[in-house]
Amino acid sequence: MELRKMLKVLIRIPGNVKIKGTNLSKLIMDECQKQGILGSTIIQCIHGYGERDYKPHILRGIGDLPIIIEIIDDPIAIQKFIPKLKKLVQSSGLITVEEVYAV
Repeated sequence: MELRKMLKVLIRIPGNVKIKGTNLSKLIMDECQKQGILGSTIIQCIHGYGERDYKPHILRGIGDLPIIIEIIDDPIAIQKFIPKLKKLVQSSGLITVEEVYAV
């Protein structure tokens, strides 16, 4: 069994962030496809808090629930993609990168 070193990017954003009327999560996924990223997944969260004020989902509405986008690819592809990702996310969220190994 051969393990491949890859990078996993996690992007945490509020679900209601839009750029020119389009959800940021959709823009990120579209850009992943354009760049030929190996895989990405959107995970809708049910609770979360961070730098911004936290309100229970009952008070803030479903559209504002946190979203996590997970992207996995080889290190070279991720390093090329990060500048575009930073430009999209700006101050709307948090981007983390970690090494992972895939079979």
